Amino acid sequence: MGNCFLETRTWNPWWNLAVEKYLSEQIGEGDVWLYLWQNDHTVVIGRNQNALRECRAKLLEEDGGYLARRTTGGGAVYHDLGNLCFTFLASPEAYDLTRQMSVIQRACRSFGIETQLSGRNDVITEEGFKFSGNAFSKTRQCWIQHGTLMVDVDVTQLGNYLTPSREKLQSKGVKSVRSRVCNLKELNPEVTTDAMRTALKESFREIYGDFTELDAASLDCPEVRNIYELYSSWDWRYGKSPACETSYQKRFDWGEIEISLKLQNLRVSEATVYSDMLDVEFPELLGQLLIGKCYDMSDMDIEKGLPGCSEEQQRKAREIVDWLASVQD
Repeated sequence: MGNCFLETRTWNPWWNLAVEKYLSEQIGEGDVWLYLWQNDHTVVIGRNQNALRECRAKLLEEDGGYLARRTTGGGAVYHDLGNLCFTFLASPEAYDLTRQMSVIQRACRSFGIETQLSGRNDVITEEGFKFSGNAFSKTRQCWIQHGTLMVDVDVTQLGNYLTPSREKLQSKGVKSVRSRVCNLKELNPEVTTDAMRTALKESFREIYGDFTELDAASLDCPEVRNIYELYSSWDWRYGKSPACETSYQKRFDWGEIEISLKLQNLRVSEATVYSDMLDVEFPELLGQLLIGKCYDMSDMDIEKGLPGCSEEQQRKAREIVDWLASVQD
C-alpha cells in the first residue's frame, strides 16, 4: 500500500491504541505509515509497568480519566488534549528511526523551534527540556515507534496523577524516569495541536513523498472493536502488572489489623493477617477471603466468601475490605 497517513479525532485511549494495533497488522513490505491521535485525561503506562506504582489510578478514574497500558516499553506519561501522539508503523526493511525523527524535528523547525535527540527515546529543546518521549516495539511484520509531543499540556496534572500512590509497594516492574519538561507553546504561542498536526503531515510528505490518506471512519470495524475490548479490560490495564508486595495497618474499634499481601497480576496470591482482636479465627478467615481477589476489591462478595460466618464477622470483613479499597491512593 506504500506510504499512508491517518489521524483520528477520538479522545479515548483504548480506542486509539486499538487502532494502532490494528494498523500494525495491515503493514506490508516497504510500507511506512504515520498515525496521529490524542487522548484526553489519560495516564498511559508501559507494557511492563505496575499501574499502582506509577500513578494514582483510582483518583484518576474517580476524576473521569482513563488508565491505559500500551504494548511498548518505557515509562508512564500523562495525556490531555494539549498533547499530540504520533506513531510510525513500518515494515522492517523500511523502518528508519533517524528519518522518522527528522519528520518530528522538521515539523518543530517550521515553528522556529530547534531540537536535538537525547539518547534513543527523547526529543529535547536546545536548552535541554524534554517535550517528546518515544517507545518502540517490533513484530515480524511491523516495527513501531510511537511518542508524544507536549504542545500545551496542563503540567499541574502530572504531579496529581503520575506520583506513585503506594510508597510501600515493592514491585519488580520498570520504574518511570522523571525529566525536566516543557510545552512547545511556551516556545512559540502559535503552536497548537491542530497546527502541529498540519506541520507533521506536511513534514511527512516532504521527507517520504506522496501518501494515501486513510479514512478514520473505516476503522470502526469488528477487528478494532475486539482489540478495544481487550485494552479497556481490567485484566489488561491492571492485571498485566508485575508481581509485587504491599502491607497495611489500621486500628479499628474492635482491634488492630496488619495485612501483608503478595500480588500477582494485581490479584492477591498470598494474604497474611495479624491482629490482637479477641476472635482468634477471624484473621485466617479474612486471609482466605482475600486470596484470588482483585487488589482494588472490585470483585469482592463478603456473603459468598464467608458462608456460615456470623453477622459480626461479616460486618468486620466488610469494614476491612472497604478500608483496603480506599487506601490505594
